[in-house]
Amino acid sequence: MPIPLELHSDRLHLRRLTADHLPDLLALDADPEVMRHISGGVPNTREDYLTELLPRMLAWDEHPFGYLAAYEAGSFQGWFHLRPSVADPHVLELGYRLQRAAWGRGLATEGSRALLHHAFATLHHPAVDACAHPDNAASIHVMVKCGMRRVGTFMHPRIPLEVVRYMIERESWPPTLAPAPAS
Repeated sequence: MPIPLELHSDRLHLRRLTADHLPDLLALDADPEVMRHISGGVPNTREDYLTELLPRMLAWDEHPFGYLAAYEAGSFQGWFHLRPSVADPHVLELGYRLQRAAWGRGLATEGSRALLHHAFATLHHPAVDACAHPDNAASIHVMVKCGMRRVGTFMHPRIPLEVVRYMIERESWPPTLAPAPAS
C-alpha cells in the first residue's frame, strides 16, 4: 500500500514531493548549516537535482513509499522520506532535511514518528533504519526519541562519509518513551 498523498501529524502536513518543490529544495540546500553534516556545507545545485536527486525523489511508482514535502501552517519546512535503506535493501530508511528555522522545535521527531507509524501500522514493514553523521547530535537525538537503537556504522555510498546507523523493528513500535515535547 503506497503512502497516501498526504499524512498529518499535530503540526505537520506531509504530502508527496513533486518537481514543483524544486525552488524550495534549492533554497533549503543553499543554507550551509543545513548541509554541514551532509556535504560539508556545499549545497546541491539545480543540475544535481535535475540529473540525480529529483528522479530519485519522485520515484513513487517504483516503491510504495518515497519523499514527502513537510509544511507547517502552509509554510515549507523541508522533507521526510521512507525509501529502501542504503545499508540493507530489506529495511526501510527514514530520513529528513529541515530548514534551520524548524530546528529545535520537535518537528523532526514529529514527522519521523508519523512515518514510522505509517511504516509499521500501514505498510507492516519489519524494520526501519536511519543514519547520520556521527557529529550530528541533533539527528541522533531524534532517532533515540523515536525508539531507535544504534546498530553500527557504515560508509554511506551516496555521500562518502562514515555514518552511524540506528534501527527500530516493528515489534518495538510504538516506543515506550515520553512523547516529544510540544512547542
